[in-house]
Amino acid sequence: MSLMTDEQALAELVRRHRELYNGPEIDSKLEAIIRDGPHTELLGWDILRVLRTSQSVFFDTHVEVVSGHHTATYLRFESIARFPELIRLLARDMAAWIRRTFETYPITGIVATTSAAELLAEGIVDVLHDTMRMRVTLTPFSCETGRIGTDIKIGAIRPGEYFVALNDVTTRGNCVSKLGKVITDNGGLLAWMMVFARRDSGQFPLMGDLVARHPFYYTTDLDIQSPGGPHHCALSSRSDRRRCVHQPRDGSYRGRLCLRP
Repeated sequence: MSLMTDEQALAELVRRHRELYNGPEIDSKLEAIIRDGPHTELLGWDILRVLRTSQSVFFDTHVEVVSGHHTATYLRFESIARFPELIRLLARDMAAWIRRTFETYPITGIVATTSAAELLAEGIVDVLHDTMRMRVTLTPFSCETGRIGTDIKIGAIRPGEYFVALNDVTTRGNCVSKLGKVITDNGGLLAWMMVFARRDSGQFPLMGDLVARHPFYYTTDLDIQSPGGPHHCALSSRSDRRRCVHQPRDGSYRGRLCLRP
């Protein structure tokens, strides 16, 4: 029996992915996972257009995300970031919400990572430029591991300043929680947390705790189950053994893609 190489497996994934998005079933598959966020003015149809245009949701795959959990359906925000018009659409909605929410006490800025989320943060600041002067503070980000650091420039956050913690996508809430801690550890005040998409499906206690304790904005809540780590994941069962390969250096998967041998 011949074994499929990593390159061949990735090529097969890309082929199936493009075939799906060129076919008639993609709208119904996307509609099935999209749930509206409580603060956005965008409709489910708008989110569907974002996901379909960017082809950013991978179905019937096997990815180990940054949290260590495995999933058969994966949202890749970097695909959305390739389309300036989609980033503008999302940034305008987030900016409108910030303007409404912080009318009485404007916030100082946004803390994000040096990833695709940076484009979203800069887009929000640009939209609000005439009415609310804000600055973007960035933490380190590793494209190879998907993990974020906590070091920022000295003086980027000053005591008493209000900041929003912004991430692109959250599963367990660890990364956006870490960004919030960067704000408070530097003497700042955490105003809100913001992400484009939740994909936790209510599975993880930390996300529930964050939403309960902090004001939390998300544009959409995607119903994507993450069965667990490799020892609890049906995708990794002995009857269907797979190997995990590291993501490409451009951060294409923000996790590890697990391939059938």
